[in-house]
Amino acid sequence: MAAGSRDHPAWYGSVMGTGALALAFAGQAATWNAEWLSVIAIVLLIAASALAILLLPRYLRRLGNRATLLTEIDNPAHGPMLATLPAGLLVLAVAWGRIGPSFMPSSVALWINGVLLVFGVLIALALGLAWSSSMMHSSRGLESVNGGWLIPPVMNLLVPLGLSPLIVANPDAAPLLVLIGFAFFGVGTFLFLAIVALLIARLALRDPLPAAMAASLWIPLAPAGVIGLSLIRLLQAATEAGVPGFSGFTAGLVVAAMGVGFGLWWAGFAGLELRRMRRSGGVPIHPGWWGFVFPIGAMALSITAIGSSCGVLAIEAFGLVSTITLAVLWSVVAVRTGRLLFASGD
Repeated sequence: MAAGSRDHPAWYGSVMGTGALALAFAGQAATWNAEWLSVIAIVLLIAASALAILLLPRYLRRLGNRATLLTEIDNPAHGPMLATLPAGLLVLAVAWGRIGPSFMPSSVALWINGVLLVFGVLIALALGLAWSSSMMHSSRGLESVNGGWLIPPVMNLLVPLGLSPLIVANPDAAPLLVLIGFAFFGVGTFLFLAIVALLIARLALRDPLPAAMAASLWIPLAPAGVIGLSLIRLLQAATEAGVPGFSGFTAGLVVAAMGVGFGLWWAGFAGLELRRMRRSGGVPIHPGWWGFVFPIGAMALSITAIGSSCGVLAIEAFGLVSTITLAVLWSVVAVRTGRLLFASGD
């Protein structure tokens, strides 16, 4: 069990979840003009960055044995979880671009944003293509599909979020950066639609997911939340940078509302499934539990963005409730995975 916990490919989910919580607190600070929430966001950003550095060797060690790495990529349960590494780097890029300028020179924060974005994109492309190729040539049946398969598409949807502050800060390069952002938005959107259809088919036509895969059932909330949020931020950045042809972000609000609607429906379904699993013997604790956190964070961020963009008090309040829920969930998962590490002596 110790080795399994230490080598689990989902550990960077803790970076994703902590980075999402930092962004959620930053969003609430802006919505309610509460400076103390900004301080919490900064602390969480630093904590997420420290986690990223601390956990990185767990992934770099995999490069020492190419055969083992390819075998892990070919695993339908563990392979997509390796994508938490580039996804975590991209979440950090977004967080540094959004929160960094509040406590350090903007040029430094955006430099960190850019470096993390480049490395995240390069790893995401390499890993995403390798994993996709492996799954396309696999002889496994529909029962191998799980919610974790959505993590590679989610990575692409994070790129426009990371590019947004760079677009605003570099108006001369803004037209090119906007096009790049939309290219990654397209990759993430179309892959999300394709894979979520596979997931629904698997759930409808095969036996229920085992309890150990409970967290993966919540992962569809991540692209459902990020898809609209990315479009809002990309359109806002293009408008602010004065890119010709962009003068608003209404389309982003429409897509975000659609994504939140789907996400809330899916959360109800996933909640019923989680209750079934708990009644059938419980859900084993492992690093994959971080799969509960980022999807809720993505929904909270999208709801907050909708509320702040349209100024509807009820939606702003819903965003606050979502952020509180995220903070409670993050605390529960952090404590339980901490106990797992202590028990395994890792």
